[in-house]
Amino acid sequence: MIKLVQSSELVVGSKQSLRSEDLKDKTMDYELITNNQSGQMLILVFIALGVVLFTVLFIIGGAQLYYQNAQYTANSEKAASLAEAGVDKALASLNKTGGTYNGESETILGDGSYSTAVTDKDAGTKILQVTGYIPNKTNPTTKKTISTQVSKGIGISFIYGLQVGQGGLEMGNGAVFNGSLYSNGNVFGGNTTRITGDVFVAGAGQTTADQESDCFGVNCQDFIFGKSVGGENRLDAAQSFIPESSGSLNKVSIKIKKVGSPPNPTVRIMNDANGKPNKNGVLATGTLQANLVTGEYSFVDVTFNTTPNLEDNQTYWIMIAASSLDNSKYWVWSNDLAQGYTWGVPKWSPNWQAGSPSWNSISGDLGFRTYMGDVATSINLTIGSVINGNVHANTIIGDMTIAKNAYYQIIGPSVTVSGTKYPDSADPAPIVFPVSEANITDWKNQAEAGGVTSGNVSGCTMTLGPRKIDGDFTLGNGCTVTVKAPLWVTGNISVGNSTIFVLDSSYGATSGVIVVDGATSLGNSANFRGSGAAGSYLMLLSTYDSLQSGNEAIETGNSSISGIVYAPKGTVELANGASFKEITAWKIKLGNNGVLNYDSGLASTVFSAGPAGSFSLIKGTYQVR
Repeated sequence: MIKLVQSSELVVGSKQSLRSEDLKDKTMDYELITNNQSGQMLILVFIALGVVLFTVLFIIGGAQLYYQNAQYTANSEKAASLAEAGVDKALASLNKTGGTYNGESETILGDGSYSTAVTDKDAGTKILQVTGYIPNKTNPTTKKTISTQVSKGIGISFIYGLQVGQGGLEMGNGAVFNGSLYSNGNVFGGNTTRITGDVFVAGAGQTTADQESDCFGVNCQDFIFGKSVGGENRLDAAQSFIPESSGSLNKVSIKIKKVGSPPNPTVRIMNDANGKPNKNGVLATGTLQANLVTGEYSFVDVTFNTTPNLEDNQTYWIMIAASSLDNSKYWVWSNDLAQGYTWGVPKWSPNWQAGSPSWNSISGDLGFRTYMGDVATSINLTIGSVINGNVHANTIIGDMTIAKNAYYQIIGPSVTVSGTKYPDSADPAPIVFPVSEANITDWKNQAEAGGVTSGNVSGCTMTLGPRKIDGDFTLGNGCTVTVKAPLWVTGNISVGNSTIFVLDSSYGATSGVIVVDGATSLGNSANFRGSGAAGSYLMLLSTYDSLQSGNEAIETGNSSISGIVYAPKGTVELANGASFKEITAWKIKLGNNGVLNYDSGLASTVFSAGPAGSFSLIKGTYQVR
């Protein structure tokens, strides 16, 4: 019994020892698990801290990259602006120095600088290359380069192959004109004449002004518009007038000049509304061609889309609307401080189209002329003649076939119209010649600046110009004259057979002009050629007044002239069999079997010398890199 009890106690003691050992093992296991979990948590903490640190660094790096990109973009814009400022400076400097400006090594401006290089492309074109730098040229972080071309020339558009003034056109038997014709006077043709394009015969007008305002001496002052002047936003300018007689307004002439190269402004004829232009009373709209205006005052013609009918003793307005306010490109209208014109007043407006436009008084009278016209014109071609295009004229008579449509007031019984007849059609409005008196004066000034030869010049093979010849110019047979335009001859030109005038090759794709004040006589096969480059022409321009003298301004032999013949006041008489590219004259006589071919390239001819020597940007040449 005693052993049993002891044995049991031993067993009990043994179990207790076991539990104690198990407890120790479990405690150790717990501590091990706890330690493992703590290690895992620490790892997770490090991972989380790593993610946060990476995210922060990523955000900082992105912000830094964004800042750098933004700074680069801003600096690029600044560099481009500096380059543009350099282009503006170069253009202004070329015009100020007459083209002798050669560029700048480095000019500091704002946050950076720019450099300008000027090179000659040809006689009438320069290449500008301007680079803007941030912060400077020596150690640039950013730079932009602008390359563009500028021309000193004047762009002239000969839209019609044959453009005739009020003297009209006379075509001999079998004469052919390949192109379209616009005449401000009557058109006559012999048998079997042919015109391949359209024909417009405009209503003729007066040769003297109905109303005129001009100034003299110290009374001549500038009225600037298209620019802000002393806080006045002078966008539009107008002058009122009263016609002396009723009738249609044929054209107006504006005494005007320009600064820089402003775009074409619109000219309107308007009714009067209580002493100011009536914005709801526009009678006609026309365009003042900016290329006809120079930096010196001249009367420049403007014609309209229609010829408005005006009543005598009624007030009307000539209003010129500039396209924008620009302090470097604007218009200057001649102003007579003596107020010599008593039938009208001038005014200006910041916006003639406003809901209630304000018109402000001007002290003086602005220079202008108005020309009335109600003379009916006609086209008269005889037996077997054909016009392949449309015909627009007040009166169509003779014996001809019109392949397309006819627009008229009167039509003869022997006229055959293959298309549609449009009776009671309005007469075509006259159009302005593509060269102005101001352009011609400027060419003369540039020729004279090249030097003056006093007395007559004769000879054969030679190079001339730019130069003024104060006398006659006589050439024999088979001669070649290389012309550096412009060339001005104050006397007569007499040219033998097979003599050629050719524009110097340095003029490239630009064109040149020979101005002659006297009469011109050309022998057989005489020719006027461009530089040899595509789009280059040589123009013979005569200022001779045939209406006053009764004689021809230009007489030609049997020639095939590849140049341009221009005589705004004269008669051009073409011999039988003569062939030409383009003729514009007050009156044209085309001989029997004469041929005139219009070159479409003449619609955008650029002459090497232009108004007041003014350089301007050539469209399509502006590049940024």
